[in-house]
Amino acid sequence: MDKVKVLYIDDEVSNLNAFKASFRRQFAIYLARSADEGMEILKNIPIEVVIADQIMPNKTGVDFFESILDLYPNPIRILLTAYSDINAVIDSINRGHVYRYITKPWNDYELKLTIENAYHLYHLKEQNNKLDLKYRTIFSKSTDPIVIFDDKGRIIDYNKATLLLLNDKEEDLNFSSLNSLIQDKKETKHIINIIKEKGVLKDYECEITVKDNDKRICLISGNAVTNSYGRIVSYQAIIKDITERTQMNQLLLKKIIETQEDERKRIARDLHDGIGQSLVAVKLHIEGLKNNYNKNNDIKKELNIIPQLIHHSIGELRRVCFDTLPLFLQEYGLIKAIQELKSTFSNLDFKIIFKYDKELPELTNPLEISIFRIIQEFMNNSIKHSEATEVNINIKNKKNNIILNLKDNGIGFNIDDIKENRGQGLKNIKTRVDSFKGKLEINSITDKGTEFKIAFPTLYI
Repeated sequence: MDKVKVLYIDDEVSNLNAFKASFRRQFAIYLARSADEGMEILKNIPIEVVIADQIMPNKTGVDFFESILDLYPNPIRILLTAYSDINAVIDSINRGHVYRYITKPWNDYELKLTIENAYHLYHLKEQNNKLDLKYRTIFSKSTDPIVIFDDKGRIIDYNKATLLLLNDKEEDLNFSSLNSLIQDKKETKHIINIIKEKGVLKDYECEITVKDNDKRICLISGNAVTNSYGRIVSYQAIIKDITERTQMNQLLLKKIIETQEDERKRIARDLHDGIGQSLVAVKLHIEGLKNNYNKNNDIKKELNIIPQLIHHSIGELRRVCFDTLPLFLQEYGLIKAIQELKSTFSNLDFKIIFKYDKELPELTNPLEISIFRIIQEFMNNSIKHSEATEVNINIKNKKNNIILNLKDNGIGFNIDDIKENRGQGLKNIKTRVDSFKGKLEINSITDKGTEFKIAFPTLYI
């Protein structure tokens, strides 16, 4: 460990020699016979502790300490003075920021201990200066607005990001307290009290008033700022503008609700038009059975029709449930789910050809669901809109991509002139592809069919 660098200034050579003889083994000693010589040493050596005799020609020890405050504020200052010179002691504290004074003649042990304690204080000041510089850099360069305030909520300082949030120029900025930002005084008081009582505040949501009385939704996090002695000197608040994020979340929530409602309508329509009508037919036939039974007529024909209606109702219920929540996908994976989806169309005059690579990589559940829904959407569009009689499904693992190829033999369409109902289906497919950084290529020729080529990079599966 390097020795503490100590500068001793005294116009009496005997004192200088005695000091060096006493402390040369413990400290790195630098001697000066005048304030001017001491200043020259300070210019060239990073002195940590300065000791100066009060009574010197031309400039006293207190005068010297006062003269170096601006240029060399960090060295810790110790004054040597006669015991009776109490005025010099008071003056040194007020003007020279002296750490301690030592009476002459000094006690070696007492002076050694004072120098060591002074160095510890110097070290703490250096650390504090580095932390302060680091903080000031973060404070000025932070993209988040930071406001410094006292325990009354009065603004002490703010950074450039605060100006950007307030949409204002520094010369036009006119706010002196947190109430200028948060106009609800009770809310301001609550924020200050939490920081004062707990020492920290995390993500407190409130409205900030900016230029032209515009409102921004923000999260405020705050903490107490302490000095090197642990005493609270101020408080800071870091502000995050979440207005756009909140608005996006609101739109997303609205879209989710709309999608849920659309799905409920679809399920209700399917139940009403499919299973509902079948059950009505079953009811009518049962009533017919009752009438025929009472009239002692032949009921064999009715008994043959009812199982067919019930079988159809079960098939419809199975299809609705599968569309809503494909349990096969959850339990057996994508391939089995597509095969099950294929079987749900078996009673239609519709051919499905499904091929896949035997060695597909393990897919995440969200990707499996997305691929399944894309296939489901494509097949529904092919049946309802394209008048297709055949759909080809092909899944391959090729060059770090999962390739999904879907093709039908329907009437096709003009991509630039998509009908509204089909357009929403394409949007749903594109959204799912985009969410996995995939690529979608659509080829459709009138009267020749439609083909989707989709590539999912395995990096995102």
